[in-house]
Amino acid sequence: MGIVYIHTWGCQLNEHKSEEIAGTLERTGFQLTERLEEAEVVIFNTCTVREKAVEKVLGKLGEVNRLRARGRVILLGIGGCLSQAEGERLLRRARGVRIDFLFGTSASDIKRLPEIIARAREGQPVIAVGQPAGLDHLPARRASSFKAYVTITEGCDHFCSYCIVPYTRGRLRSRPMEEVQAEVEELARQGYKEVTLLGQNVNAYGKDLFGEGRFAALLRRVAETGIRRIRFTSSHPEDMTEDLLRTIAQLPNVSKQLHIAAQSGSDRVLKDMRRPYTKAEFLEKVELAKRLIPGVNITTDLIVGYPTETEEDFQETIDLVEQARFGSAFIFKFSPRPGTIAAAKYGDPIPQEVKERRHRVLLELQRRISEEESAKLIGAEVEVLVEGQVGPNCYGKAQDGRTVTFSGRGCAPGELVAVRVAKTAWGTLLGTA
Repeated sequence: MGIVYIHTWGCQLNEHKSEEIAGTLERTGFQLTERLEEAEVVIFNTCTVREKAVEKVLGKLGEVNRLRARGRVILLGIGGCLSQAEGERLLRRARGVRIDFLFGTSASDIKRLPEIIARAREGQPVIAVGQPAGLDHLPARRASSFKAYVTITEGCDHFCSYCIVPYTRGRLRSRPMEEVQAEVEELARQGYKEVTLLGQNVNAYGKDLFGEGRFAALLRRVAETGIRRIRFTSSHPEDMTEDLLRTIAQLPNVSKQLHIAAQSGSDRVLKDMRRPYTKAEFLEKVELAKRLIPGVNITTDLIVGYPTETEEDFQETIDLVEQARFGSAFIFKFSPRPGTIAAAKYGDPIPQEVKERRHRVLLELQRRISEEESAKLIGAEVEVLVEGQVGPNCYGKAQDGRTVTFSGRGCAPGELVAVRVAKTAWGTLLGTA
């Protein structure tokens, strides 16, 4: 059927989508390669959450053209959020590179890939971008033998003003609880140590099925499988309930890391962003989480340079970070996404140099806080799921999501090792087995 190369940009959901693309194609006779120059079919699974991600995809197209110029016969397909958002327009943005097929984000699009590729081989571009719908379980060729992704929801109903996700992934859709539990049980039987439950807004799980959030109930069901570690991402502050926090505290195999996207510390900007909480309400949830879950590591997302953000608004975000004391943060410069409310209403009026300065200031502040928060673990013993080894040192993740590097013995990926923390460096824990 052909040799396929898959390149992925974006979030963990996209990484898992690529595992499902690989699994679907492998089942129908395709071979997979990690070398672009060996491929007969190239698939780019794309992200469009920021313009920088789009530019990376468009830049990568040139590599395919260079191989074609050397006589390689290559079919090029683009899927994921960029295809979903752009559709046929993407063919005109391809900078002189022929795109043979497009497909979207839905499982139904991925199921049809063998047929789509066969049609593309006939010589005409195939545009097979359906509306985001359904949440079918697909075969996955997993990248790891000890940790796995499990999608529990897809899509989002919040429609934040800056966010393209509801337009590229659709409205909230949840998988049945029994189906999720069965998948995790099977992974545990296969020897997997860790699962990460995935969704654009995991803690809204079940609202479409039951009329209310049932994420705490799902966590309890997944914990019953006996899998050693359960992680999840991402969470929306509005759906972070006290019941959910108490459930996380009670279940020893659920990670004590909460990734809760704050986005801004300014009430005015939050309102413009269509985020349904205030700075004070967000900080109340952070305080409640820290009180109910001892040692919890709270991480976040922040946007600087939103079109209505003033210097006073930015100072409110600095104050939020100082009060919340996140373990780490992803800090982004605002990037207007076509089709979103913010792009249509405000454009992108804040100069790039202002965004760069605010980004740098916030990043430096968060680095200091990350180091101080990590230093609280010096002398403690943490359990590390080993991911690899560099020279004499092994590395992996603690139960709260922090990266740990340690020495003192050999290790194998997938092994769980007790490590005594001796010091920190750039937020990483350093210790000895």
